[in-house]
Amino acid sequence: MSLAHILTALRRRPIQTQDTTAPTTSVVKLIGPGLLVAAAGIGAGDIVSSTMAASAHGLQLLWVVALAAFLKGVLNEGIARWQLATGMTAIEGWTAHLPWWVRIYFAFYLIVWTISVSAALTSASGLGIATLTSGAVPRSWGAIAHSLLGCAVVFAGGFKGFEKVMKVLIATMFFSIIACAALTFSAPSAFFRGLFVPAIPSAGGSSVLSVLGGIGGSIAMLAYNYWLREEKMAGPAWLRFVRADIAVAYAFTAIFGIAIMIVANQAFHVPAVQITNAQAVTKMAETLGAIIGPLGFYAYSIGFWAAVFASLLGIWQSLPYLFADYYGLMRKLSRPEREQLTSVSSTPYRIALLFVTIVPIPFAFIDQPLIIIRTFTIVGSLFVPFLAATLIYLNNFKIPPASGVAKNSMLTNIVLVFALVLFALVGASEAGFLPPWHAL
Repeated sequence: MSLAHILTALRRRPIQTQDTTAPTTSVVKLIGPGLLVAAAGIGAGDIVSSTMAASAHGLQLLWVVALAAFLKGVLNEGIARWQLATGMTAIEGWTAHLPWWVRIYFAFYLIVWTISVSAALTSASGLGIATLTSGAVPRSWGAIAHSLLGCAVVFAGGFKGFEKVMKVLIATMFFSIIACAALTFSAPSAFFRGLFVPAIPSAGGSSVLSVLGGIGGSIAMLAYNYWLREEKMAGPAWLRFVRADIAVAYAFTAIFGIAIMIVANQAFHVPAVQITNAQAVTKMAETLGAIIGPLGFYAYSIGFWAAVFASLLGIWQSLPYLFADYYGLMRKLSRPEREQLTSVSSTPYRIALLFVTIVPIPFAFIDQPLIIIRTFTIVGSLFVPFLAATLIYLNNFKIPPASGVAKNSMLTNIVLVFALVLFALVGASEAGFLPPWHAL
């Protein structure tokens, strides 16, 4: 290779250091960490909540999917902007600027959430492979195999290997489900009305809250801090690119959720077929097989499996970062020492990875996998109000003026307050603290 070629290649690589000059690579080439977060956040909860909402109300709640994706995008932008301004992860910010009991609360919550999410994702992966193979691979043993496979990919492949596998899964899940939606799309007027004219149908309040809680992930959003570090994106020069990355990621989330609703509308709402949560996945695949033929059955089954396994891989890779970071903070290690801990080769990271892998195995033998998924959705929905509240505080009062990164705008604060109140209602409703919303 000539010297001219080498110099050209170097000019096109903006991520050699942690915070020097503005990146010159195009936005399209930098898109990546956001899609990883989106894929980690999209799982069985998104699919089941969107399916049940569309089976009951058709396309009337498409706007809820778009709203949920938008709000999660604003929250993720706040997480990223905090890191680019301060160099701290969200957990580091909470430790430095919030009372001690917040750390205790988050540690307890993280353990509970890890158990629920790992159990939900392994069960969903097992359900996916059982549906795809028409039961040839039992759900319980498929769940265990996926947990072990996820651990192996993360352990052996490192971040780059994980990223390559995720790109394949993301493409598979997206194009499979989009293909199903395209083949079943038949009501353009209802589609545009449901997307652009917000309305809550009769007895639809609980469906609205369920979709809001199910779309876009919860603690998985914190992974963005660590994947930015893996990509060596740091400092205010990266803010414009990060915002574009997040925008693309949550547009992907919205399109995926909308596609699921289009399919479920044609499969269940139009023919007035009644389903339960437990039937949402298998019945959808069977119905699409009847409507489209074998292509419909396999496209949906493959798309569902790819979505839940991508979510599993994303969580298996990112959750150990949180545990390792928290461990370093509790030991009061310096930031460089903590950054060494949040590496896939560190001992705390690998111990946490084994914990995430082993803890869901007993749950694989529970006969009602969607009950586990439902529990995970409830636990996850309780985190978002906490995140919104801390971003209001940190990004208004703790971003240094000299950082070169703006504090929250008035519009951002309004959206965060709205998200805090709305997701507090979602969490309270999902946990059963509010009466049924039949009046809506």
